[in-house]
Amino acid sequence: MLKKEKMTIYLPILLFLLMLIDGHFTRMMIRWSSGDYMASAHLLILTLLFCSLSFSKRYLLITTLVLGIIFDSYYIGVIGIYAVALPLLVFIMYGMKSVIHVSIFTEFFSLIVFITGYELFTLLVQMVFKLATVDSTYFITKYLGPTLLLNMILFALLVFPLKKLFKEE
Repeated sequence: MLKKEKMTIYLPILLFLLMLIDGHFTRMMIRWSSGDYMASAHLLILTLLFCSLSFSKRYLLITTLVLGIIFDSYYIGVIGIYAVALPLLVFIMYGMKSVIHVSIFTEFFSLIVFITGYELFTLLVQMVFKLATVDSTYFITKYLGPTLLLNMILFALLVFPLKKLFKEE
């Protein structure tokens, strides 16, 4: 495990790489299902959940704001949606920090709630600004369900390494 001082230097790079991996892993999952289902990986959100254990709120809010701007410009071309969604998600994580990190089960269910809220928020904003039109049944069955299933599996695989990496000192 790296010291917290070194982690503050490497964390933005790690989160940026996770953002890219999320996008490419999502594309891979869409191709794997022949386009029938769209499971979106959220390794970034999973990592942010455990980062809230050991980093200051200000540091993580600034980092996620910058990442959100990069995410917006790279993936959708409209700056503002993810630049608001990611810091808002982190702000809520810090607000609920004492409840989330009680046990592995509360972390698991918190991740499900955060991913669902994140996806609903970003979709709602995109629909308000007419960047996307989505049928609610299609969204729930073909996108949100597979997304939650994929992220539950990723949580099960990565919970202990991430807890160890970001444990509070």
